[in-house]
Amino acid sequence: MKLSLAVTIAVLSLASACSSSEEPETNIVTTTTTPEVESVVKSPEQELVETLWDRQASRPGANIERVFNLYRQKAAVGPRNIACWDPELVEVDLCAELVNAMALLDVPLSEIVPLLDSLELPWRLVGRDCEPQAVTLDIQAGRVNLETIDDVVVAYTVERAEGKWDRVAVEREICVDSPEGD
Repeated sequence: MKLSLAVTIAVLSLASACSSSEEPETNIVTTTTTPEVESVVKSPEQELVETLWDRQASRPGANIERVFNLYRQKAAVGPRNIACWDPELVEVDLCAELVNAMALLDVPLSEIVPLLDSLELPWRLVGRDCEPQAVTLDIQAGRVNLETIDDVVVAYTVERAEGKWDRVAVEREICVDSPEGD
């Protein structure tokens, strides 16, 4: 009987301890760690190119998403302008489409050159202020031939390995031939 009395007392004391209305004091410490984020230091050239792409994206007619998709396709075919040399590798003329999507016309040359360089597209100035510039007669598929007036791009042609080159120009008259004098 003593044993059953001792067990009953132990069970009651345990039950009363568990059903106590007082909440036990808990010291829960929550620690959160913030991962250290390295600040990215950009070169002045990279900042310039990013700023120019942002500016170019806001221009009417520019389709920057298409530019970057075409650039990825061009890069997937091979280094530099291999996609521009062999039209059988791709369904469209990637380099011409890429340049057309950029909307180069009526944009200062100083803004276009870094963008063409960032896309690994060679370029050259073939006309400045209605004066033809000295150029070589070699063909580099994908090279952009630029014409400017007052250092603003007014026309361009994208060289192709074969087929016709399409000249794209502003819709206004660019260079007016001077009338012949008496």
